[in-house]
Amino acid sequence: MHKLIGAAGRRTAGLAAGVMLTGGLVGGVLLTPGPAFADTTVGTMTAITGTTQTSTGQGNTLSVQVSVTPASGTVWPAGMVDVSAGPGSCTVDLAQQGSSATAVGGCNITNLADGNYTVTAAYQGSASFTSSSTQGKVTIAGTPTFVADSPPLTAMAGQGYSYTFQAKAFPPPGYALGPGSPGWLHINPNRGTVWGTVPLWVGSFSYSVTASNGFGSATAGPFTVWVKQASIDINTHLSCTHKVFTGTRGSCTLWVTNNGNSPAPDVTALIGLPSPLRADFCVPFWSCSISDNTAYENLGTLYPGQTEALTVVFTAKTGWSLWGWHRGHRFTVKVIGFAASHGDRWLVGQRASLSIAYVTIFPRGWWAA
Repeated sequence: MHKLIGAAGRRTAGLAAGVMLTGGLVGGVLLTPGPAFADTTVGTMTAITGTTQTSTGQGNTLSVQVSVTPASGTVWPAGMVDVSAGPGSCTVDLAQQGSSATAVGGCNITNLADGNYTVTAAYQGSASFTSSSTQGKVTIAGTPTFVADSPPLTAMAGQGYSYTFQAKAFPPPGYALGPGSPGWLHINPNRGTVWGTVPLWVGSFSYSVTASNGFGSATAGPFTVWVKQASIDINTHLSCTHKVFTGTRGSCTLWVTNNGNSPAPDVTALIGLPSPLRADFCVPFWSCSISDNTAYENLGTLYPGQTEALTVVFTAKTGWSLWGWHRGHRFTVKVIGFAASHGDRWLVGQRASLSIAYVTIFPRGWWAA
């Protein structure tokens, strides 16, 4: 009997020594060396209970709600849950759900781009509860939202009309014209670009654009576009050297401007010199020519507000034939500048313009102010 008591006393002393060495409390259970006492922390289950998303100017905000439930017992698991989605993360501070043993909470991940994400919620655990984690899939910005939908509301008859619509979504949306859009108007289904040539007889037209993917669709419009009649307005201004001696050179320049609201096609400019002035060469050399003392140049298409110029260099002729009939010491001649558009005849407006300038010729050795 004394031997049994002695053995028990030795075991108790060993247990006390073990407590002194470890000095640890885990989950309210005193741990000692050896397998005699088991860890009694309770297993948990973490769940993602919901997600909502909001689009902002800096990206998307994903709100994540989580819950942590113990496998048994009535004590709710306190602590934190780490939530991540792609490059973003946030932390949930758990709180008890009512009087139940479930802990709940939520947090926001900001500035996420459109795309598919794996959302991970990882409970950190505590002294009483083990850690756990879960994952879920979420698509950010699934339904298209237009970010470029302000097309021009005026157009020009006979000219092109275009605008590129853009909608934000993942996966990227496709584009289509809505019901009632005119047949001459087209759309690129992948890029969202609307384009077409406005018929001459159209006073206005309306259309809408729909962006859609597998998650939903959005419609921009309808838009009513008012059509202006295209017009050209050719204007010229001719400037010449005012006074020259016989046998010396001067020049004339004709400026041609389209003041209309439509391109003026196939514009030709010319400067006609009188016989006392001899056309020597014109500028630019590579695109103009001289025939019958007249300089010609095809200016091509002049767009609204565009100005082009033609210059001819001349020499004032000499000889008694020019002065024998003239009783004075000088005389003045007239130079003609002309430009016209020879393109599509349906364009309205001023299609041609005439300008006049004067050059006073003095015989060598004479000059008048």
